Amino acid sequence: MPQIAGFRGALWDTSKVELAKAVAAPLAAVKDRLAKGELVRDPSRAMYRYDQVFDAGYRVLTRTTLLAAVRLSPWSEGTIRPHEETNPTARDAATAMISEAGAHTEPVFLGYRDAAREIDRLIRNIDRDRPVFDVTTPDRTVHKLWRISSAELIGKLRPLFTQKKLHVLDGHARYEGMLAYARKLGADDLPQYSSAKYGFACLVNLEDPAIAVAPRHRVVRNDGIKRDTVLEAAKKYFIVDKIAGAAADLAAQQQALAESVAHQPAFVATFANDADAWKLTLKPDISLVGEGVDVHRAIQRYEPVVFEHLFLRRVLQTVATTTVDAAEVLAAVKGGASVGVIMRPVSLDQLLHADEEGALLPFGSTAFHPPLATMMAFVIDPDEDLI
Repeated sequence: MPQIAGFRGALWDTSKVELAKAVAAPLAAVKDRLAKGELVRDPSRAMYRYDQVFDAGYRVLTRTTLLAAVRLSPWSEGTIRPHEETNPTARDAATAMISEAGAHTEPVFLGYRDAAREIDRLIRNIDRDRPVFDVTTPDRTVHKLWRISSAELIGKLRPLFTQKKLHVLDGHARYEGMLAYARKLGADDLPQYSSAKYGFACLVNLEDPAIAVAPRHRVVRNDGIKRDTVLEAAKKYFIVDKIAGAAADLAAQQQALAESVAHQPAFVATFANDADAWKLTLKPDISLVGEGVDVHRAIQRYEPVVFEHLFLRRVLQTVATTTVDAAEVLAAVKGGASVGVIMRPVSLDQLLHADEEGALLPFGSTAFHPPLATMMAFVIDPDEDLI
């Protein structure tokens, strides 16, 4: 069975919607939008080249990806591989959203290895044509979409993915939601090319230098937390350094992290009603396995793992929410949250190492910049074949 396929995407009709707003928001009410003509399905199957042009701080980068249908398979098969635990609540929410829409409205972000860049060469000339969409979202990212409808070109792309392992970069809960919806539709008993057997994916070459991993920061809301008690307990595992007067100074906190030894896990915590920030660096003689934590040795010094198992569970003994917006963390603490934590990003190499070792990082460990826009929906019709 082919691993990727074209599909009839449901795209925005720009005469009926304001595209910049549409692609920046979650896609809801797919059936209603199709009925109103706001979404229009392509007349034939296609794949789509999707470029994101964004400012990386030091230069402007272009990330080129491929939107396609990918054959769904359970994690146990090893064809599509996770690197992060899935939160059951997030999975159930994703399943409910897919079931209500009868469609996949957000792609799973998947990486593949193609050092020879064969796939890039095949889709490179597509941009000679006028893009279907060319829109800038409020974060100043330019999103461009081209339709790949040539049966000859799709026929050349499909075999290149047949033997590839696909690595989930973002969207573990969405992927499990897709699997759950496929089971609900009885996909095992449907024809082998039924759309119910496939999921919506955004595929990126892991050699692409424009893959920008973003940190996920943490916010803790628990009125029983006291700064001095927390820092004293943390000294069992961490070197604790005060960053004087930096509770509201994000640049100072990030600079302190930048000065940390790269391989030594560290993060910065701020507390409600405290003017200072505190950098916590894992002591060199501490290992999670040695402390009795049930975690794979390959990832025991990764910052999200250290934070989750030692600081959150043992020191704070509570739960946290995550965000990619560091300023949101400081605002939350100023607004009454007990603890805010600024993190460094997990590197792509660390993420893939976890994946290849069969180890799972805690839920909410990774993110990518910029986020994918809501360019289209993949309508699931069990009676529709993709090939």
